[in-house]
Amino acid sequence: MDVAMDSAEVGTRPETLDQLVERIEQQHADLPKRLQEIGNFALGHPEAIALSTLAELAAETDIATSAFVRFAQTLGFDGFSQMQTVFRQQVRHSWPQYGNRLSEMASVNPADHLEALSISAVDSIKRLSNTVSIDVLERASQRLADAETVWLAAGGRAKPVTVYLGYLLTQLGIRSQEFRGSPAQSIREVKLIGPRDVLFVVSFSPYGEMTANLARQAHERGVSIVSITDTTVSPVALDTTLLVTEEHLFGFRSLCATMNLTQYLAIEAGLKRKKGPQNG
Repeated sequence: MDVAMDSAEVGTRPETLDQLVERIEQQHADLPKRLQEIGNFALGHPEAIALSTLAELAAETDIATSAFVRFAQTLGFDGFSQMQTVFRQQVRHSWPQYGNRLSEMASVNPADHLEALSISAVDSIKRLSNTVSIDVLERASQRLADAETVWLAAGGRAKPVTVYLGYLLTQLGIRSQEFRGSPAQSIREVKLIGPRDVLFVVSFSPYGEMTANLARQAHERGVSIVSITDTTVSPVALDTTLLVTEEHLFGFRSLCATMNLTQYLAIEAGLKRKKGPQNG
């Protein structure tokens, strides 16, 4: 009851999705369980929040419409529709369809495209080096080194990350395994993950449903998870989590920082594997 009241003390309401994500991260741990679930759903399914009615969201999540209203008020909004406007701006402007992205880029001198994309990539990597904890990096690479098999889960634009990691691990003598087949088959394969195995999962907003389901199922079975994602309330931020924010140009987000991080983890895991498993 006091949570919604406290939101007025946080400050002005979020005007952009980045501000909204930051607000959710700040308050997430102190929210009631139902509101935490809404926060996880909202970040994992921004299009659903942007385009659905309260009744549709309630039916999809099995959470009362009043809880969605309360969630919005907790974050500093007058009501749900005001929060929904922020998500609609995100869907409309931040990640336009590829045809629209190309149309916007057409107004820029082609000679400047490569430089702009390169600057965006460099900014992503600089931010990574300033935000990733060395303790978490150490823990993540040690888990990969000690794993009997590293299971790889990703989809969409994150898929190249696990393909690259699988290649590197093979070259370093560390066994890896991708999930194959349909979503239903992949969920069944979670049962094949052994007690000494690790799940390496990569997912960014809007989070892939199958990837999130695989991570959740594995977490419920007590599997060790190393994840790369973009927020602390991501559905795959379940265990050892590395946060990456990629810059974008006209909606095109690179994977430069993520690939840089993945390469580092593989190399460190290889070095640790040479030293032998760490006890304790």
